[in-house]
Order: sequence, then structure tokens, then C-alpha cells
Amino acid sequence: GISSTLTEELPPDFPSSASSKYQKVLINMNWRNKWEVPFSFAHELGHLINHDEGVNYYHSVTVHTKTEYRANSTAIDILLSYCYDNDIEINNPITFCEQFGVPINLEYIVGLKMKNLM
Repeated sequence: GISSTLTEELPPDFPSSASSKYQKVLINMNWRNKWEVPFSFAHELGHLINHDEGVNYYHSVTVHTKTEYRANSTAIDILLSYCYDNDIEINNPITFCEQFGVPINLEYIVGLKMKNLM
């Protein structure tokens, strides 16, 4: 299975990461943009769920690759499922992005997923 380590021991500029070899995510709880931590956690889990190879690092401005797009999409699915499972009301995609630290450029994907169009 997948395991995780959440730590406050890392410097604020050290990105969270996922290791496919160890099926483990390392989450920097001391990340400089605290509001991004929920999304970065889900994003790193997304890399493992998607069976991405190697070690992947979270960055606020993610590289626009197919791998990162899929990890972002999976992260949004994880967070939406969390909301549905815990009866957290989601009124609109922008509020969702703000609450979970989802980069605003992914708001359109959130909107499509909320409407079950994706």
C-alpha cells in the first residue's frame, strides 16, 4: 500500500514528493504556501495512484506535462471524494480551489468534475 510522512522538519522551500519505488509520499507541512498543502498531498498521492515512475516533486507552478496533468486531475478527484464522503458542501469551483489550495488555473477542471463532465 501507500504510506505517507508528514513533517514540519523541512525548510519552507523543500517541495513535497512521491516515490514510486517506496510507494510513499513525503509532505512538507512547513511549505511556504500553507494553503497549498492539502492539494500537494493529494497531488503526490495522484502520482502513486497513477503509477508514475521515479520521484516526483510538487511545485506551485507545475510543469505542464501529461504526467503532471494526470496527477492534478487525480488530486482533484481525491479532494472531491473527501468532500462528498464528509458532507462538505461545495458551492463553486473557485471556493473549492481556495479551500484546498488547488491552483486557480485548474478551476475549469474542478468545474467539469463537479458537473460530472469529466
